[in-house]
Amino acid sequence: MASQHDDATEPLTESEEWLSHKVDSWVETYKKSMLTPVTLTIVAEHQPIGVAAIAEKVTAATGWHVTERGLYRTLKRLQDSGLLASADTSAPRTGAKRKDLSLTPLGTRYLAGIAENLVDLPGGVPGKECTTSPAAPSPIEPAPHQQQGIPAH
Repeated sequence: MASQHDDATEPLTESEEWLSHKVDSWVETYKKSMLTPVTLTIVAEHQPIGVAAIAEKVTAATGWHVTERGLYRTLKRLQDSGLLASADTSAPRTGAKRKDLSLTPLGTRYLAGIAENLVDLPGGVPGKECTTSPAAPSPIEPAPHQQQGIPAH
C-alpha cells in the first residue's frame, strides 16, 4: 500500500509512517498466504493451464504484482505437495515445451478445505466503501455460513 496523504509536500508523522509500515507488512504476509488458494482456484477453473496464463489471471483477479520467481516457487511447492500435477505439452505454432498444470484430487479437497474457512470482515471496514467490483469478483467465495459473519466450528 502506498502511503496516502492528502498533502504530498507535508512529511508523514512518525505514527503515520509506523502505521504505513504495519499495513504494508500485513498486506505482504496476506498476499503470500493467499497466493496458494488463489492459484489453486485459477488452476481449478481453467485446467489444464500454463504458468504464464496463471500469472496473468492472478494479477487480473487480485491486482497484485506477483514475481515470476514467487509464482514458480509456489507452483513447485504445490506440485511437490501433490496438489498440482503437470504435463509437458508443445506450445502451438512454435512447438516449444511448456508445462500445463491441473489440480489433483488431493488439491481439489485441499482447496475446498481452505474455501470453507475463509471469512469476510464482519460488517465491512468502517469508513471504507466496498472495493470489490462486480466485474472482478473475488477468486474464492467464502462458505455461505461465513458470508454472514458466523464463524465455522
